[in-house]
Amino acid sequence: MSREPNHSAQPDFEALYRDASSEQDAASLIPWDIGGPQPVVQQLVAHGAVRGEVLDPGTGPGHHAIYYASKGYSVTGIDSSPSAIERAERNAERAGVQVDFQVADATTLEGFEDRFDTVIDSAFYHVFLDDEEVQTRYVQALHRATKPGARLFMFEFGRHNVNGLQLEGLPAENFERVLSAGRWRIDHLGTTTYEANFSPETFAHMTKEMSDDPGWADRMQPMIEQLRIIGPLLKNNRVHLPVWAVTATRLD
Repeated sequence: MSREPNHSAQPDFEALYRDASSEQDAASLIPWDIGGPQPVVQQLVAHGAVRGEVLDPGTGPGHHAIYYASKGYSVTGIDSSPSAIERAERNAERAGVQVDFQVADATTLEGFEDRFDTVIDSAFYHVFLDDEEVQTRYVQALHRATKPGARLFMFEFGRHNVNGLQLEGLPAENFERVLSAGRWRIDHLGTTTYEANFSPETFAHMTKEMSDDPGWADRMQPMIEQLRIIGPLLKNNRVHLPVWAVTATRLD
């Protein structure tokens, strides 16, 4: 198995969600929290791709899990951050839907064996950007947690250019390598976008939370320069980010 050096530390998600104590704070401090489900995820549901028992790994504020539940699906949302799960539970209560939110490790999924028909990974897998050991352990855990014939949908940051904006995302070949090791067959690999909010306050807060990775600010500098150029064209600091769209089927 190929593995690149792990030079990217992970954000402290518990601190991020704890510091963003209100929806207004989340909009400025947590770029991926846009206050609701991503349009491309809504499209996935509209096309009838979701079925049966649904898993939302790395659920964060729970917007996607809540959306699936609002469409009549039985949903489990898990996250390692207790503050994220508390926020998700409040959001579900406001939305008037029932979701099984749990604090758990999505890379192991202990206690969830043979349970799910559909997994929708909304920008969780790419958190382990340079660690294929963790990525492989995760997709193997997904295999154990799903039923025969289960479908896996993934939306992960890529490296392609979207209107002059590029990220330090995953290369396309990563998915074939890792998913095949976890006994998943790729049916589709293409590009799409996610919406996010980026402002100077966002970068300042993320830099603080990434203080254990002294190179993070330097690696983000090209993106900051790109946003400085396109910033005047944006409305409320909303951008579209390059994302891979992956569809895979569980191999039994």
